[in-house]
Amino acid sequence: MFDLLIKNVTLIDGTGTSDTPVVDIGIEDGCIIAIDTSIQGEARQVIDAQGLVAAPGFIDIHSHGDVAVLEPLETEIKLRQGVTLEVLGNCGSSVAPFDKSSRDSVLRNLFSNIGLRERGVTWTSVGQYADQLKRNGLSINVMSLVGHATLRVAAMGMSAKAANVSQMGRMKQLLAQAIDDGACGLSTGLIYAPGCYANTEEVLELADVLHQKGGFYASHMRNEAGLILDAMDEVIRIGQAADIPVHISHLKVAGPTNRSLVDSVISRIETARQNGLDITCDVYPYFCSSTTLLALLPPWSLEGGAASLLQRLEDTSMRARIIDEIKNGLPGWENMYHNAGWDKITIAAIQGSERKHMQGRTLDFLARDEGCDPFEWILDLIIAEKGCKITIIAESMNEADVIRFLSLPFAMIGSDGLPGDGRPHPRLYGTFPRVIRRFVNELGVLTLAEAIHKMTGMTARRLGLTDRGRLAVGCRADVILLDPGNVVDNATFDEPRQYPSGIGTVIVDGEVIIHGGEHTGKTPGRFIKYQS
Repeated sequence: MFDLLIKNVTLIDGTGTSDTPVVDIGIEDGCIIAIDTSIQGEARQVIDAQGLVAAPGFIDIHSHGDVAVLEPLETEIKLRQGVTLEVLGNCGSSVAPFDKSSRDSVLRNLFSNIGLRERGVTWTSVGQYADQLKRNGLSINVMSLVGHATLRVAAMGMSAKAANVSQMGRMKQLLAQAIDDGACGLSTGLIYAPGCYANTEEVLELADVLHQKGGFYASHMRNEAGLILDAMDEVIRIGQAADIPVHISHLKVAGPTNRSLVDSVISRIETARQNGLDITCDVYPYFCSSTTLLALLPPWSLEGGAASLLQRLEDTSMRARIIDEIKNGLPGWENMYHNAGWDKITIAAIQGSERKHMQGRTLDFLARDEGCDPFEWILDLIIAEKGCKITIIAESMNEADVIRFLSLPFAMIGSDGLPGDGRPHPRLYGTFPRVIRRFVNELGVLTLAEAIHKMTGMTARRLGLTDRGRLAVGCRADVILLDPGNVVDNATFDEPRQYPSGIGTVIVDGEVIIHGGEHTGKTPGRFIKYQS
């Protein structure tokens, strides 16, 4: 007897093939055990999916749900999009590893905006974190990268100095143990403190651990604007020197004056691939980015963490220097103000309850509304919020470039959505259905099979998974049922907390998690260990 039998469904198997047969799918013990045009036999549950498409569960290779997954129902945001596996630990920040002596520093400096310290963190290693997820129960599958910033804070706090031999050794030791615990690689966020303080040689030493242990290197590059080609050369150099796979996070070219670089960006990757480097990227299907307000400040001002920053902002000469460098730039620093301008940067989330009205407003509007100079006003806001991370959305790209990058044969889809309060970037709720609605149904730049491949089979291959990302006999039963012509990402910048339409059933490891618009409360998800 089957545990679940899906009848009369159009199959898109995740490989990118254009074949779309109508089949039945038999599932038992969390695995697909039969796919045929007509399966006879009894089942504990039967779903008649006539008129619907069955696809592998989507894989979000760029998630920031490290804290959200601690609460089983908080993953509904991703599940309702058809996501059955998300990869945590991106952009240099992961919730492990560290040790007891550095735990508070990591949580305070990297996760203050989402209240992780207040949750009573007891783990220190990736393995212990995975055990905690198992105890809590998971509705979704997860894998995790190891954040370089997490390693750096654990070894040397928020120092801007180069790592010494002892500190470097500690980072390598923590990374090696994390890979042994099942982490899938290393991530960097080289525009953020403290990752931005590391030189290429520091990352190369850590990359050598991946060469020995397995895993890939995923980078939020040092620059995504005017110096993007230099940043790409750094990523490529690391991959080639360490002989490891590399992956560029949320590939983009930011800033209207930098759009002429798109062809060269693509050429850099294609040439590296032709020269034998295993290099891929992910893209989100929007032309606005999202990060923290602190990313607008020059890197040196963030050394030492929030307390040191606040002291600098109260110092007249330091404050003047910060404003001057935001206005005029700093060699080698990606200046987000230059990429977008105050009139195209919006506050998405803010912690202070008396300032919630600022959410959804541009920095330019808010400063003018209070009769203030925007540069001064922003620094005063950071002081008022005690240096806590304020999330922003910046309109710094255009859709034509998004199409170019998203269409690349080595580009997969990642949401880069940051869970939290306020009005988040709609990619948190809408990334995967938006790919289908906008880029398949409306623009026709991808076929449905191509889009699904970019969200399933291609991503599974990057993650070394042979039994997920495809619908085939022997694969794990991560399956979604969708009505492609009616898939709509309802999340907008004005109303971002809207679930999509058109993805009615989501199955994780053979268990129906979403059906008829409801979460069933089941928790079959697991922490999946990377197999090199």
